[in-house]
Amino acid sequence: MDIKSPKVFETSDKAHADLFNDMVKALLENDTGLLDQLGGHIDDTKPHASAAEKKKWNESQLYKITADDGKYLISVPADKNIFDAIKDKGTCTFIASPGVEDSPAPSNAYLRGIQTVGQNNIGTGFAVDTSGNAYYFYYNSSHISITWTQLPTADEKDKWNSGQLYQLTQDSGTRKFIADGTDLLTLSPGFYYGINNRLLNNPDPSDTGWFNYDVSESGSGRKMIIAVASYKNTMWYGTVHTNGDFKGWKRILTAEDVANSTFVDTYDQDNSSISAAENVATKLVFGVTRADDLSEYNRSRAEITLKNSGLYLIRLYITSTNITVGSDNILACYVNGSEYQRFGNWNPATSSSTCVLYLVQKFKAGDRVTFYITPKGTNKTIAINTAYVTMSQLR
Repeated sequence: MDIKSPKVFETSDKAHADLFNDMVKALLENDTGLLDQLGGHIDDTKPHASAAEKKKWNESQLYKITADDGKYLISVPADKNIFDAIKDKGTCTFIASPGVEDSPAPSNAYLRGIQTVGQNNIGTGFAVDTSGNAYYFYYNSSHISITWTQLPTADEKDKWNSGQLYQLTQDSGTRKFIADGTDLLTLSPGFYYGINNRLLNNPDPSDTGWFNYDVSESGSGRKMIIAVASYKNTMWYGTVHTNGDFKGWKRILTAEDVANSTFVDTYDQDNSSISAAENVATKLVFGVTRADDLSEYNRSRAEITLKNSGLYLIRLYITSTNITVGSDNILACYVNGSEYQRFGNWNPATSSSTCVLYLVQKFKAGDRVTFYITPKGTNKTIAINTAYVTMSQLR
């Protein structure tokens, strides 16, 4: 396109003619410049937007899931229902007013949600009401309404709200470690472990191994503590009664403990007579055994060689037909040939007399146990007509 030049003004008034001609000249220059610029764009083979950019725009999401201001796309009033409002929609956001018929929210709460899959009467999505409850929903082509599920469910929330909030273990579920010097009786309820002999009020001060401790508590300071030796696989329990009254530790014996414990019964009165001189420690003789669980009794020596360490109960029974009335006769337990522990003194009230004495004592495995009488104040040698002993391991 060519720009035609206008004819110049010619008047007798040169000043006015020059004024108009200068203005026309400026307009002509502007038009020429614009034409040059347009010509340049016409010949330009590279558009301002690249092909990749135009492709991106052409393939972009044109469907709106929110309103232009970014808020919900669909508003469901109280006299409508959510299902009818969104069933023909794809992905969309919505708000339901309080009181909407098919809203799962409380009657005074708004519900805001998003449908993530929709159309053709098939939809799923999530929603949250203004009371803070969350929901999942779905419907399919055979449904005429939405199915709502609270997240979490009400039953689950009730279960959690009624759950045990007190921590009995570490976060990992393992037992809590007890520091050295801790008094076991001061522990709060829980599951613990520690080195037994380094703890106060422990069940077995001689055991230097690892123990597990279970502590439970009731009212008024009452507690129950169960202690288990990890290596030895033995168990104790102890109770703390009202206001901190500790009742001590009790060892729990298993069927295996009982089967492997010592019990010796030498009840054979026909083969146990001896003579005992004044002031002479004389070994009591016992006959055959009625029971000897671990084969520890040697009849020829009237001696019991223990196979287990532990606490034992001993019952000693003896009779005499010529013992001095009012005499003071010592009955004692010997270990490995030396006096170990006295049962007590036998002070007969009649010359034909019976004595029964008991002794509870600790022994070690391998101890050789025998029993002696030392007559005192008899002024003669006395005859022991019958004697027998029972020895049973308590723990």
